Formats: sequence, C-alpha cells, structure tokens
Amino acid sequence: METAKFIVQAARFYIGQTEKPNNGGFTSKTFEAEMIKAGFYKGAPWCAFFAKLILLKAYIGNVALKAIIHSHFNGSALATLHNLKANKTFTIGTEPKVGAVVIWANGKGPAGHVGIVSSVDLGNNTMTCIEGNTNNSGSREGYLVALKLRTINREFRAQGLNIAGFIYPIEN
Repeated sequence: METAKFIVQAARFYIGQTEKPNNGGFTSKTFEAEMIKAGFYKGAPWCAFFAKLILLKAYIGNVALKAIIHSHFNGSALATLHNLKANKTFTIGTEPKVGAVVIWANGKGPAGHVGIVSSVDLGNNTMTCIEGNTNNSGSREGYLVALKLRTINREFRAQGLNIAGFIYPIEN
C-alpha cells in the first residue's frame, strides 16, 4: 500500500477519539497507551503527538525513519517543522499533498497546530485534514480527533492558524 494512503487510512481510524479535560489523557485506554508511546504526557497539547503516532505506524518497519521521527517530532508543531527542515530526511514544502503532515503557526507566535492532509481540492482552495486536539469549530484547542475542512491559501491572520509548511511522506 502506498505510504500516503496508509497514513490517511491510519489517521482516519482514530476519528472520534476524545480526551479527558485539560489534556489529561484519553477516554480510550488503548488510544492513551498509543499516544504515550508517541511521546504524549498529561497536560501537553497533543495534535503533534497524534501525527507522530500515525507516522510511526506508517514506518513501523523502517528503523532509520522511526528514529528520525522519534528524535525530531515533538509536542511543538513549529519546533517539529524546524527540526525536520534541518534534518532534511523528509521533504518540506508549501503545497498540500494527500498524506502530508500540515503545520500551522498561530499568528506570529510560537504556538501552532498539526494535521494530516486527507484530500485536496485546489479548485476550491481547500483541503480536508484529520487533526487531533481540535473541536467542532476547528480550533487548535480541542478535545477530539476530527476531520476538518481547511482553506489552503488566505491572507495572514494574526489571531488564527496560518500554514507554515507541509511534511511529505517518504515512500517505503
């Protein structure tokens, strides 16, 4: 199976998973155990850890890529993007592609958000993403894994999510 398709399928499996209040863990003990293995700890925002979990599944048989994911992907969306740009193993770009990890910056600050691109509609300037730690309004602060429709290109928003880059999957 193509890696990008696997990434989307694996992420889709978790849609509807919910967290306990205040990033205190997850209602499913199985999901919580998987997230902890991906680096999640109580009190941490978890959108980046969710994407890390999915990439670890995608590259389960590739020891070298798993090591890079473990050492460069962390709970900070923007630090993860910076780490992977510097490492140069994964290609980083500005165009959405199915299976890519999308990183948003929140305004010009250090906070961000992470999702996995599940479909792209360039004609409508939208992409559908599977995101952890979101909510029904699409905020970066949330309580579940959900499918979200996002705008690709728009004016910069000082109080909103702005695309910082895409991390493209590597075919095994």
